[in-house]
Amino acid sequence: MSPHELGTYLIEHRMAMRVRRGRRCPVCGKLDWCLAMEDGSAALCPRADGVGSLGKYGEYGYLYVFGNGAHSEAVALPPVVKDAGRTAYQLDAIWRPRVRLWSEQGQVEVGRLAGILGVGTESLRQLDAGWDGKAWTFPERDHSGLIVGVARRFPDGTKRSAVGSRRGLTYTDCWRELDGPILIVEGASDVAAGTTIGLATIGRPSNIGGCVALAGLLKGCRRRVILVAEQDQKDDRWPGLQGCRAVAAKLRRELGFSAKVAFLSDGSKDLRVWLNSRKIDVGSTSACRQARLDLLGALGF
Repeated sequence: MSPHELGTYLIEHRMAMRVRRGRRCPVCGKLDWCLAMEDGSAALCPRADGVGSLGKYGEYGYLYVFGNGAHSEAVALPPVVKDAGRTAYQLDAIWRPRVRLWSEQGQVEVGRLAGILGVGTESLRQLDAGWDGKAWTFPERDHSGLIVGVARRFPDGTKRSAVGSRRGLTYTDCWRELDGPILIVEGASDVAAGTTIGLATIGRPSNIGGCVALAGLLKGCRRRVILVAEQDQKDDRWPGLQGCRAVAAKLRRELGFSAKVAFLSDGSKDLRVWLNSRKIDVGSTSACRQARLDLLGALGF
């Protein structure tokens, strides 16, 4: 069928095409409102923002067509062989063209991921998120912007580093242009959440990872820095808070300034969970502006 025929078919057979338990919308991951082919090859999603879609069909939303069931295929590239001795420049030469390709050919999948995560599609684009045929991809960089590795997020929620990667930071090219304090978080999805509401946000690969790269990135910084601790308490341990305190001490030794360690006062596990709890329209500038003010208040800023 042509895209128009697919859209028309979904609408004409909407009673049978409604998503339901056992068959989620392949765009936003929800179980209501959307229409989807049974094999996940096409869907009309009223929650999507239209990025990567093939057109809008009124109140039924935007039409998305996937190349192979619920996920589009990506061009296969030669696997990267492990080599711990590679320099950052060598790693960048390997990963940058892959990141560019996965980002260009994965626009539909990135739009779908935005719906799943509840963040703005543009925030994922700014992070050069992509799709490699099996998983969503996020480049990780050193302090100078060189891509030293790729983090992969699989549809079942599993997260892995691509073979041959070195762990690095997750940030956009334009993070310095955003006003306000700088948030330091864990993971790419929290970076996307902070970027969605217009805050300069940098992601570390783990609770104690990325200290050296972060110190290099923030060298000469004159802005307020907030290390956002995840609410991941386990018995008498709190890895998120302990990690942030260790990073703050490292930054104090290396750069001579104090970064504030904070956690979300409403008990949200992390920044993305907090944003999702707000249930705002992430495509609305005014809603994101208000969420930004609310977040800074929740962090005591």
